[in-house]
Amino acid sequence: MVTRETISAIEAKLPNAQFLRIHRSYIVALKHIESFTNEEITINNTALTISRSYKKDVLQILEKY
Repeated sequence: MVTRETISAIEAKLPNAQFLRIHRSYIVALKHIESFTNEEITINNTALTISRSYKKDVLQILEKY
């Protein structure tokens, strides 16, 4: 999706319980996550890297699922 809005502004509008920021360029829907490791998340057979700055928070949230 192409938009002129910043990803931070988009993230603020999304429900926290359903979406997760994993990288400065990626916000993912939790229900579409197929698998994850400490380094990446797989969605629709596509691996997306978890950035170092988001890793701690992302892994804490994903461990609950």
